[in-house]
Amino acid sequence: MPAMPADAPSSEAAAMTESAPTLPSDPFALPVKPQDDLKQRAIKGAAAADKLALKESFTQRDRKLVNDDTALGTAIAKAYRGGGARQVEIIAADGTRITKFILPGGSAVCYRAASNNFSGGRDPFRDTGKLVVGPCS
Repeated sequence: MPAMPADAPSSEAAAMTESAPTLPSDPFALPVKPQDDLKQRAIKGAAAADKLALKESFTQRDRKLVNDDTALGTAIAKAYRGGGARQVEIIAADGTRITKFILPGGSAVCYRAASNNFSGGRDPFRDTGKLVVGPCS
């Protein structure tokens, strides 16, 4: 092989690039998308892995626990009548105190002290303070 000067190949390449005609850019070509750096690729990869893991872990069984519309739950919700019992204190005409409990369904129960008249053989020491439970009149 004959020895060539060191600058000969570079001058040929320079001559080829200058002599090649340049084509005008295509006005209908899509713009070139910039390449993501290493950090952006790592973030996108972690997000995709997280999304896939979340999709695989969320099954129909998990959805059932979140939206519990079983027959029993529906029946309990339908039967529930809001609020608790209300308590009303009433003093009767004879001076006895009556406690009226109004339940959520609208029914009422009354608690009153037994009467203090001791006729009929009642023992005042044994029978004092008894409560009588009955319907409200």
